[in-house]
Amino acid sequence: MGATRKIFNLPIIIRKNHIWISELPGMFIGIAVAVALITLGWIALLNDHTIQKYNTILPLIKTERVFVARTLTELRQKFTIVTVLDTFSHGKLSDEIKWTLAELVYRNSKTYGYDPLLVLAVIHVESLFDPKAKGQFRDGNYSGALGLMQLKTETAREVAEALGIPFKSKDDLFIPEVNIPLGIAYLTQQISHFKSLKLGILAYNQGPGVIASSLKSKQPLSIRYYNKVLQSYFSLRKMSGNS
Repeated sequence: MGATRKIFNLPIIIRKNHIWISELPGMFIGIAVAVALITLGWIALLNDHTIQKYNTILPLIKTERVFVARTLTELRQKFTIVTVLDTFSHGKLSDEIKWTLAELVYRNSKTYGYDPLLVLAVIHVESLFDPKAKGQFRDGNYSGALGLMQLKTETAREVAEALGIPFKSKDDLFIPEVNIPLGIAYLTQQISHFKSLKLGILAYNQGPGVIASSLKSKQPLSIRYYNKVLQSYFSLRKMSGNS
């Protein structure tokens, strides 16, 4: 069978001329298995913690990426508006006016679903981008239209009341932050009322009563103003590289 001897107090099994240390292998294997199990358990816990951590962070990262992408797109479009304004006005507008117009036109255009360049075209035709512009009839008399989008006081007050925008006096129409939101809202009202971009733009300039009367009596419409807006719009698009 085999003989057992003790060397240095370790039990030795001699079997078929092979020497076996009877307890140490079992101890080493047991320790190794225990260490391996502990290590695997620790790695599993660490991985689980890491997974939970990233499951929490990943949605935030995705949200942040969407926000950053949207912000960059918005900044690029505003910069395009500023560049177009500078080119279109031959550098006559101050940086303050250009960036104010870009911010207001972009934000309010997006609210109503317009191409910002279309709103810029209306502003160009109405006031040549002058916040202090005062409208005149062809005979030279003042029309009562004021500011960037050339609104009359009574019209502006009606729109302001409908939107809940504070409006104190006609002097408010010289403030771009008041004039542009009211002007775009009024343009939207006319387009919605006549269910036509062309008729809405004409009504913005000539008044809804004039357009309604011409349509009712089947009289030809004067489209000179509409053509000027379109001409300005396509010029702006060409300058922006979207022709």
